[in-house]
Amino acid sequence: MHTTPNKLIVITGCSGGGKSTLIDKLNDKGYTVIHEAGREIVKQQIKTKSGITPWKNPIKFCELLIEQGLYSYQHALNIKAKDGLVFFDRCFLDAISYFQTLGQENYNHLITEYRFYPIIFITPPWKEIYHQDDERKHTFADAIHEYERLALFYPQNDYQVIELPKTTVKKRCDFILNRINQTN
Repeated sequence: MHTTPNKLIVITGCSGGGKSTLIDKLNDKGYTVIHEAGREIVKQQIKTKSGITPWKNPIKFCELLIEQGLYSYQHALNIKAKDGLVFFDRCFLDAISYFQTLGQENYNHLITEYRFYPIIFITPPWKEIYHQDDERKHTFADAIHEYERLALFYPQNDYQVIELPKTTVKKRCDFILNRINQTN
């Protein structure tokens, strides 16, 4: 198993569940964060009119996500991070999970080759804060399906999944930090 000098903590879950807001709050507290690659890739692909989006070319989109995710992972290993914590707004494992739903298995070896902190924090579907935008075109029902897929995927790959409470950003942040402190 691959060990890292930093604790690489993944916050995953359904789209529109508050992950990015939580990541921003952790960043404000001085923690190192890796922002979600997917939204940036979608913005770039829309701008260049490449057609590489989750709704037009999901396979190529997943390949870009995995490529960017591996780069972010390697970068995170070399960061001098507060308390050794690096928080990821999603990671390439989410893309591999989606890839599997498309019948693509060619990246599965990365699941064991590149390991994150053994606890994955997951945001549940939360209709009151969910909204669509230019980069998030799928429905709330799609977000629920995404949550269910990820909630199964991570335990199948030897991660413990802890659902974040539907509460304020500050309380969610404290919840994560307290859980990490209890584990260490």
